[in-house]
Amino acid sequence: MKNPSSYSTPLPLLKRADVVVVGGGPAGACAAIAAVRNGVSTLLIEQYGCLGGMMTLGMVTPLDARTTRSNQPFGGILEELVQQVITETRQYSGGGGKDHHLYSSPHVMKHVLVETAVKSGVDVLFHASLVDVVRRGDEITGLVVHTKSGLCLIEGHIFIDATGDGDLLARAGECFVTGSEPGVLRGLTETGLNKVHEEESSYGEYEHSGQMQPVTIMFTMGNVDLERGKPLINRKLKYADIGITKEEFLKLPYANTPGFQVDGDELPLPQGRVLFFKNRRQGEVVVNMTRVTGINGTDALDLSRGEVIAQLQVFHVIDFLKRFIPGFENAYLLESGDVLGVRETRRLIGRHVLRGKEAIQCTPFPDVIAHGSYIIDIHDPQGRRKAIGGEIHGDCYDIPYRSLVPNTVTNLIVSGRCISTDHVAHSSTRIQGTCMLTGQAAGTAAALALQTSCPVANINVPQLQKRLLAANVRLRVPAPSEARKTDDPSLAVLNAL
Repeated sequence: MKNPSSYSTPLPLLKRADVVVVGGGPAGACAAIAAVRNGVSTLLIEQYGCLGGMMTLGMVTPLDARTTRSNQPFGGILEELVQQVITETRQYSGGGGKDHHLYSSPHVMKHVLVETAVKSGVDVLFHASLVDVVRRGDEITGLVVHTKSGLCLIEGHIFIDATGDGDLLARAGECFVTGSEPGVLRGLTETGLNKVHEEESSYGEYEHSGQMQPVTIMFTMGNVDLERGKPLINRKLKYADIGITKEEFLKLPYANTPGFQVDGDELPLPQGRVLFFKNRRQGEVVVNMTRVTGINGTDALDLSRGEVIAQLQVFHVIDFLKRFIPGFENAYLLESGDVLGVRETRRLIGRHVLRGKEAIQCTPFPDVIAHGSYIIDIHDPQGRRKAIGGEIHGDCYDIPYRSLVPNTVTNLIVSGRCISTDHVAHSSTRIQGTCMLTGQAAGTAAALALQTSCPVANINVPQLQKRLLAANVRLRVPAPSEARKTDDPSLAVLNAL
């Protein structure tokens, strides 16, 4: 028997590609499609058996941030997939998909993503999990992955981290931050977005840094009379609002379990509120009411504990809705997410850290490669208050290429939830539409780096922007006089324009 503290095994070569994308969620799928369409062989590694991540397995059905605030589509692969999902939802799954949220039909989205990826030429490897990174000097040369065949080696030239949790960048030894930075919320006071949503009170500062937004499991219910329940949505409720006393609530089997602790006059719910959305079919709603705080999604024991608590909360929330919320008396559970929804873990400390203030004020960047438009939406890391933040101060904000680029590894690009931002900006950039846009930019940049034989940090950014524009991405490239000046050497070409 081998010593378990020093296990070793041969590593057979399983796959090789020009570009290797780790993580098949919204960012990773778009990154792989973009890379292969730009003429390089591409391998997409996904730990589960379908693409889409939280938009499919996690049932986070509203596909937000696909347009500017004035409703102009961001285009690109994002819009291509949206239109295909709308078409196939009508054909195979019922419902329309005309709503501005575009309820993404998780089972249709799974089909559309894998179909688009395979038709484009992506080599998809399902049921493979990242274990470690083989790094020589400043380059990644391979990945160790766990599969049904055992531990195997994957080789490539350019690697894209689309894991959401920054697993690849962390194992490669890149710098990252987990959760909030010290004093990160102070800047919100200057922008006026330090308020809890729909309340006048300021949130204040966190007790300590490293705070992460809570985790959630989404679920759907059928046979709901939405109009009757609407008046209670997103309100801070007291016991009298649902016709019971605190003493009666304490008799419920889940009273004082995690999320339902009785600690005041307000109704104790995991999110502190009733929150559900119309689904695409009549009488169906998506419920976003579970919440578990204090979970680090990169820690194995924490992640498992969060799954257990959130899954138990699903039935508790359903019982509560059926007992007390008008319109849910005869409702029933349709399905719940297969994986825990993790909002925030590691973030790259890249060549530019996009700050919350820059996103809110829509600061222009000459190396813009994607836009975001979602609100600042920090789910309370410390309890049951509503989210912190509000609307950005413009039509959309810029995400610079430098926020996708590490400082040391020369053949690694980061996309999706773990790009280089602070805690505040991340609460907007984590949204699915924005992740898909940074994914397309990352895949396009990887191909360009390969084809011009240069490190990812030194690619010709105007050429990257031209490729994105040619792929129908709506990109607002500022004039040099409009953009903020920078001494970053990676922008030398831009500053000379």
